[in-house]
Amino acid sequence: MSPRTPSSATAPLSVQSLPPGMRATRATKALLGLVSGQPGLQWSVAEVQARLQKMGVDVNRVTAYRLLDRLAAAGKLVKSVDAERLTRYAWRADTNEPLQVRYECTDCHSVQSLQERAGDAATAQVNQAMAQYLQVLQEQGLAPAQTELRLQGLCADCKHGHQDKA
Repeated sequence: MSPRTPSSATAPLSVQSLPPGMRATRATKALLGLVSGQPGLQWSVAEVQARLQKMGVDVNRVTAYRLLDRLAAAGKLVKSVDAERLTRYAWRADTNEPLQVRYECTDCHSVQSLQERAGDAATAQVNQAMAQYLQVLQEQGLAPAQTELRLQGLCADCKHGHQDKA
């Protein structure tokens, strides 16, 4: 799947949007460029480290983990565990949305925003149902900080690849 370009509604991560106390090092700048430049991908730490090294930015695994975790904790990236129990990080397209609905390909690990694919009517229905669910949670004394709905399966490209092999 080819990477998507950010829409005008989704501003890329920048040095100006770093969490308080996080320094704008060469590694940080390269990481921001990497994940915001390919928002449809989820990255493992090893993949980030390898790509940064190809870009001429030498970072060790611990530094890559720390950068990714700090950006995820600040809400700039989505941190999730895939079907193979590997932690992956993806660019958060719109941090103002109360609900992130994403589809993850279990083969290529591309991520698609279902808001963009399903259209406004379907998104409105999902958001309404989730708002009702969150209200029930709040009535029970819970206060979720972020809500994410993640669906997993094969993307169209990988599905066609599996059918061709059969």
